[in-house]
Amino acid sequence: MEVDEKIKDYYTKKNAIVLHKSLIVELSHPLINGVPLISSSNDSENNGVKTLDQKIDLTMWTLNSAKTLWATLMSIEKAIPKRSVGQKIMVDGHSTDETQNIGKKFGWKIIDAKKVGIPHQANQALEMVKTEIFASFEHDIILNHNWFQKILKHLLSDPEVAVAQGVRLTTNPVFKKIEEFCLERNIPYSSIDNNLYRTELIRSIGGFDPRFPLSCDRNLQDRVRKAGYKWIVDKTVFSDHIRGTVRQSSGHVYTLSKFADSQDSASLSSVLSRFLFSPIRGVEISIKKECPQAVIVYPYWRFMLLKSSLKMIAKQK
Repeated sequence: MEVDEKIKDYYTKKNAIVLHKSLIVELSHPLINGVPLISSSNDSENNGVKTLDQKIDLTMWTLNSAKTLWATLMSIEKAIPKRSVGQKIMVDGHSTDETQNIGKKFGWKIIDAKKVGIPHQANQALEMVKTEIFASFEHDIILNHNWFQKILKHLLSDPEVAVAQGVRLTTNPVFKKIEEFCLERNIPYSSIDNNLYRTELIRSIGGFDPRFPLSCDRNLQDRVRKAGYKWIVDKTVFSDHIRGTVRQSSGHVYTLSKFADSQDSASLSSVLSRFLFSPIRGVEISIKKECPQAVIVYPYWRFMLLKSSLKMIAKQK
């Protein structure tokens, strides 16, 4: 099994597991007695929050994700009780590494993507979902061990909540400071890498729009809210977003553009304006978060976002 040794080391220290000849031995399962169990009653032990008597399908999209996938799938297994899990659907973009083998070892059903790209693969997975509520994850998230308990509560306590999610913070220390700064400013936030959804509602509004490869999460959030429903972001639930160097982290957004069908026009103007303002913002971040590297890293990141958007425009010519 091809797994990055640094990821193994990181995850082993963080989640108290031991490795022996590629076998995983869990020393504890912190949520076995802590998660609202799947039932059909108002349970006083769950603070009066209703629970469901059904399972939840899990979905994920991958492409050459072996370096982080092992740790991600283990974190999902630790966070969500097996009795709450229905199908485990992984739509893979024809990976050439060990991605598919790792997924199979964890019991995920591997489906070859009809078309590669996050919205395309997410929609293909959505077509296979059979449960009233489903979850989506990306291949490089270390899920908070309280994620299921806290995020599910939002959907079960309010029928107007269509989507609920936690937030992610990168494992790169510089980018983590930048992300913390953005969260503290209380600017709009969305992602689709640690979410629970009401299945039929997401289908009814068209699923994940492939015209927005870089911002399909924000586009979906806008459409959910326009339909009169809520998208809850629980900023008390932090999951780790595995990232390497600054160059690798910034370059990730650029690679997404190769899968774009069209210009991500909804975000181009804001990407440009934020890049132009980024030197000033970088100074602000460096002072408030005591992170001098942000003076360079933040503008560089904004430049890569702009470069990705411009590449998509060029593809249309």
